[in-house]
Amino acid sequence: MNGDGGQFRDLSLVRLDAHNTLVIACDCSAGIGEKKFDEVLIDPAITAAYSVRVPLMELMCFGADPITIVDTIGNELQPTGERVIWGIRQELKKAGLSGLPLNGSTEDNMRTQTTSIGVTVVAKAHQINVASIHFSGAALVYQLGTPYVGEEVKKHLATIFSYDLVRKIRANDAVVDMLPVGSRGVRYELVQMAETHHAKIEAIADLSVPNKNQSAGPATVVLIAIKPIQQQQFEQAFPKLALIARLAVLDS
Repeated sequence: MNGDGGQFRDLSLVRLDAHNTLVIACDCSAGIGEKKFDEVLIDPAITAAYSVRVPLMELMCFGADPITIVDTIGNELQPTGERVIWGIRQELKKAGLSGLPLNGSTEDNMRTQTTSIGVTVVAKAHQINVASIHFSGAALVYQLGTPYVGEEVKKHLATIFSYDLVRKIRANDAVVDMLPVGSRGVRYELVQMAETHHAKIEAIADLSVPNKNQSAGPATVVLIAIKPIQQQQFEQAFPKLALIARLAVLDS
């Protein structure tokens, strides 16, 4: 990745100058709320919190600092929109980002019967961060978290990992890449990580089991690639992470 702009995984990059790049991430949720035809019944404030969690995790793993947020709510302002906005603000507090400006829009012309929420987060990264996601030779890949989606997210709200833990992991000098897992599952995102680094996957865990292919919903899993030479210190620092694969860079 040369950092000149374009697309990197699910992120859009806009190079501002020789030192700074805008990094844009987004997510949406629909059918999860308290309206008549929602598939999962839950307070839309919780839906909103996990909708903003996804782009925040993507940006945090990339090394970009959020500077503004836009919500696009496909429902009326009162009461759904207000609950959504409250939920976003609560999640920003959890992430230590309560001072970020928040703008958006609601649908007040049409009566809606399912909950719909879109969130876009704009961030800024230094060119050093943009160019630093790479490794040579090999890397070990660990899994943080468990894939949850829908009702399973509701059941495990208290145990899903925190932003602070993700920050601590990213700050560890063994780490060379981090990638949140969403709706396509652990195995899919592991393939994406391997493709980024032109590497082949050598499985350590069984990647064919169902939970390696199921949705991880609102980023309830993060993949972490580290330098093999620092495996011992990394595992001592984060003993609960599961080693799932080795990536070996292909000869050019």
